[in-house]
Amino acid sequence: MPLLIRINPIIKYVSCFLISFFMVYSGMKAQDDFGGDGQACKDQIQYYRSFFSLDCVEEKATDNYGNGFSDLYGTRNFRTILHGVAYRGGGNNYYHNENKRDNKNPLPNDGLKNLADLKFEAAVYLYSTNFETAPSTMRGSSGHVMDYYQISGNSKDDMRSLLEMTHESIMNPDQGPLYLHCWNGWHQSGYVSAVLLRQFCGLSAEEGLQYWNNNTDTYNNGYTRIKNAIQDFQPYQDLKVSGQVQKEICPCMNSMEVSVEIDDAVQKKLQNTLMVKVPFESNSSAITPGSLTVIDEYIVLLKENKFFDVEIGGHSSAPGDFYANQVLSEKRAKLVYEYLIAEGIESERLTYRGYGESQLLDIRNTQEAHDKNRRIEFNVIGLNLEVQFAKNSSRLPQSAESQLLFVREMLAANPTYAITIVGHTDISGDADINQRLSRERAYAVYEYLQRTGASTDQLFYKGMGADQPRYSNDTELGRSKNRRIEIILN
Repeated sequence: MPLLIRINPIIKYVSCFLISFFMVYSGMKAQDDFGGDGQACKDQIQYYRSFFSLDCVEEKATDNYGNGFSDLYGTRNFRTILHGVAYRGGGNNYYHNENKRDNKNPLPNDGLKNLADLKFEAAVYLYSTNFETAPSTMRGSSGHVMDYYQISGNSKDDMRSLLEMTHESIMNPDQGPLYLHCWNGWHQSGYVSAVLLRQFCGLSAEEGLQYWNNNTDTYNNGYTRIKNAIQDFQPYQDLKVSGQVQKEICPCMNSMEVSVEIDDAVQKKLQNTLMVKVPFESNSSAITPGSLTVIDEYIVLLKENKFFDVEIGGHSSAPGDFYANQVLSEKRAKLVYEYLIAEGIESERLTYRGYGESQLLDIRNTQEAHDKNRRIEFNVIGLNLEVQFAKNSSRLPQSAESQLLFVREMLAANPTYAITIVGHTDISGDADINQRLSRERAYAVYEYLQRTGASTDQLFYKGMGADQPRYSNDTELGRSKNRRIEIILN
């Protein structure tokens, strides 16, 4: 079977190799090191990249239930391996709306039809269970015919077949992408994908293994055979591609670039400071010595993180006159506001408001409840956080980790809050590349926050390219500052 699989694509798609052979021996050079028409290859890669809007390896077009992208219905956990060349995932059988099946099946027919409609050249089922029930081809609405193969990738010959098919997809502008899938889109497809990335994007053995671990959606215990095979793989010299080709096809892999090491004591202190409530005596707006210690801790936080603005909210307990309680809460808030300014906090970062008895923490008519309700709270009401990136890079700087820890803990303390991460570039370079790079930078921050525990319901991201410079692009200093992300409180 593997031999037949290997011969068929070579017979079907020799055009780019023949053209390349002719160009080399006639003194010509294939454009950008692609075979045949290099620009056509690049255009196809860009088309699929834009269509799926998947820049980085962790991003999904369909989720574990097969939802998220109607044109790909029938797949699960659909991710990029190589832009416009190869994609990975599972078959949506168990969660399918109709004709539900056990997950251990090839793709449902509507999944195959959707891929054929998108002009995928081939789909490959990486297991053998029930493959005899699947069609060998599927015709799309436009008449395009997609082949459906079964190749596990476990033997050397099988893997060589998959690598050759992928190489042809890279070099041939007339050949659509491949969809390599297992059941869930985690383990076997991750194994094959890690090998493809080692071959065509130059990942090391350790990076390939980390890629596999990061994209199993936490189901990565065991699987020793797969892990060893990823590390033992040796790239084939005759299938390597140039650095120029890698720039076009290789996705960003941010999760492999920044380790996540959070000091538990630092995290706990930050949590306590963000959620602090400053108590007051009954009928008093005076700050007690014990309360000063708590406020001073928050002042340190403000000075160390100059990118956020705060509302000082004053509150009272329920007993007493409603309007008197309102006035008292405002006095408490104003007194703390003035103390913060006296301690060096910029007034433009601060505002204050009295809430009276409108936001009781405890509605019981007890002394304990009244003591709890007489308080000051600090509420983050604005963010002006920037993170600068190196030129042409979407790698998250290590120096940003403490700032992002603050953002994560702020979101955890305020479940109704959400942020938008906006990526930017300087004005240098191609507009399409800048747009892509800005989105990759935003995604690097999004992925880091998600990976360290932030809820994705609170996270949004987008790229703006070079369209919104905050600094002058006429100087290198200004351009370096424009290579940034901004985090905005929604």
